[in-house]
Amino acid sequence: MQENVLELLNDKIDNLLQKYQQAQKTIEECQTQMENLKSQNEELQLQNAQLQEAIALKDLELEEIVGKIEAILGQ
Repeated sequence: MQENVLELLNDKIDNLLQKYQQAQKTIEECQTQMENLKSQNEELQLQNAQLQEAIALKDLELEEIVGKIEAILGQ
């Protein structure tokens, strides 16, 4: 009977260790995914900043062109 209890406890401990190891693996995978997503986010933020700068420059060019057209029409 005592051996039966020890076997049961040993099985439960083994089961808990397996669950713990699986949880550790899942945590590591999630951390890797988070790092990858952070890198992608940083790249996208950089691209966004570059695109906003390009739009601002195009807006300035457009204002210059409109100003020239208005000057020509005003003559």
